[in-house]
Amino acid sequence: MSEELKQINESIEAIGTSIAGERKAHEEMLKRIEKNESGQAEMAEQVKKWEEQTNALMDQKSELEQMRVAIQRMGDGLGEKAEVEGAKVDAKAFEQGLRASLKSGSINNIHNLDEAEKKAMSSVIDPDGGYLVESFLDSQAKGIIFDTSPVRSLANVVSIGTNAYECILDDDEMGAAWVGELSSRAATGTAQLGKVSIPVHILHSNIQITDALLEDSSINLMSWSGMKAADKFARSEATAFVSGTGVDRPKGFTTYTAKTSNADVYTRDQVGTKVTAGATTITTDELVELRALLKAPYRGNAYFAYNRATEATSRKLVDGQGNYIWQPVYAAGEPDQLLGQRTVIMEDMPDIATGAISVALADFRQSYTIVDRVGISLLDDPYSNVPYRTLRYRKRVGGGLTGFDSIKFLKQA
Repeated sequence: MSEELKQINESIEAIGTSIAGERKAHEEMLKRIEKNESGQAEMAEQVKKWEEQTNALMDQKSELEQMRVAIQRMGDGLGEKAEVEGAKVDAKAFEQGLRASLKSGSINNIHNLDEAEKKAMSSVIDPDGGYLVESFLDSQAKGIIFDTSPVRSLANVVSIGTNAYECILDDDEMGAAWVGELSSRAATGTAQLGKVSIPVHILHSNIQITDALLEDSSINLMSWSGMKAADKFARSEATAFVSGTGVDRPKGFTTYTAKTSNADVYTRDQVGTKVTAGATTITTDELVELRALLKAPYRGNAYFAYNRATEATSRKLVDGQGNYIWQPVYAAGEPDQLLGQRTVIMEDMPDIATGAISVALADFRQSYTIVDRVGISLLDDPYSNVPYRTLRYRKRVGGGLTGFDSIKFLKQA
């Protein structure tokens, strides 16, 4: 699939070049406005248009990057038989089907493939006896893209065979003291261990469809309901990973105690937090101070996490020399940067408002653990509620912080 990836990478690079040009023109115009040159209203309108164009280009870049990631996950250069996302597939048929779908303009258009290609393009949701989900319509447009947070792609993910995950916290140190050669050796402190327990919770969806509708529908309603359930489950768990209360759902990382006093001193079960001076504003200095709270060894894999509205605020901030502290990254697959750190959009993060945790800076692999117990499974129940057929989708998953040194918060006053 190198040809498709090459085309996408070239498009991303072209968009990156366009963004760089727009940004340069935007900065030059801002300098002219600051110098009170003539035509202030016209220049301000031009600046607004450039900002809109840049935002549109950034959205296009994001969509292309998502498509590239999807293609890479599906595999490149596979053998005759391979495993894609846990499904045993005929790799040749899979690749032929993918190429045909891409040429049609949508990865979902597989209705005109032969049976081998359709089967290879299907993806197994639950490897333990679950169901197959197959895209089926080219005439059904996606009416809306729902907001979500890609916590799962950044966090530590483990699979377990019980109802809870337990992790030992080795977050204390031994005592030590200097002594003379002939001095007595007094007892020193012994390191104390802690423990974190993450229970798994049940996420379910019960869909009722009549047998007649299943039989007469022009689309495959079983496949459609499976895709809808999988999509909703993914977004529901993502929201819980950010803001879940821990009651009947995972505990979100923003719901842990924010330690605002001596924020640079480690305390188990608390997150070091920088409090802003304003309830509805963020400054460059406050973001710099937030970054200073995170120890250097964590910064290489750390991300600034915030929602789109907060990103818009950060993109307008400058340093003492007038340089923007937010910078787009034009290399394919690389996230944009803020103060030299990678960034990630998590739409479930709170907006900038009084008392809100508007920004997190974390090495999520070290700090947040997602626990999978059972993948999405389906119980097809045709008997309980005749004439309806109940499709019972279910998943068991948990989540919580297992590292409190590798995550920091920015909290609004």
